[in-house]
Amino acid sequence: MRRLNVQFSQIEECIRTSLFAVDMLPVNPPLQPGEELLLQLTKADAESLGKRDGRIEFALIFDHHAEDQDGAISRARWPNAGKTWKYILYCSETIPTIPISLEALHLNKDYGGQINPMYIDPADTARIRPYLKGGAKPDQLESLAPVDQLLAVIRNYDMVVRLSPTRTIRVAEHDRRLRDSWLGDALKTLYEHRCQICVHDFKPRYGVAYADTRFILPIDEGGEPVSRNTIVLCPNHNAIIAAAQAVFESPALP
Repeated sequence: MRRLNVQFSQIEECIRTSLFAVDMLPVNPPLQPGEELLLQLTKADAESLGKRDGRIEFALIFDHHAEDQDGAISRARWPNAGKTWKYILYCSETIPTIPISLEALHLNKDYGGQINPMYIDPADTARIRPYLKGGAKPDQLESLAPVDQLLAVIRNYDMVVRLSPTRTIRVAEHDRRLRDSWLGDALKTLYEHRCQICVHDFKPRYGVAYADTRFILPIDEGGEPVSRNTIVLCPNHNAIIAAAQAVFESPALP
């Protein structure tokens, strides 16, 4: 895991392209495919935006790097930066994190300074990773993120879905959108596993928190895998909605 300093104005471009530029590559140890690169807001931007306790909201997953020998890639991707970088980091995706600041986690080392990327000690990596999407089990979300932070990471998840290119795999000669269960797990936690139609909760009677989720507008009909298009349901309402082909009356999804 590494820490990258990034300006707020660069965040959307990082999400949209999953790219980052640096002047030097780390050697000991070198970057490895699959390594998480934390996008940490600069101190000045974090203070001006009121995000001192949430400087990190996104991370890149490193794939490979390439030299930008003549600066053409730097100028094309960051035309207003006024400079070029020697190396471009190509990443496989951008993921949201529960808003955190490394300073607030009381880690073993100080990861301040301007070095990009800065290596994070394995012991500290283990403490940070649960805050990244997919880094914690669904039943750990409630203890990691109070409601305001859970809402923030759900919004950031939606932002990544809308800005980043759709990832697909070839299955039986057609493209299938890759989806994961994180959004559904986060929404179930947010609604305390209560059905959004009947407010039924299984835990008082059975001792187990359980709920289903479904897309209001199916993906194959143009729906997006984002929070506003996802509803938390008890199994009964999930089944009857499918059987009755229920129609939802709601404002058009953006």
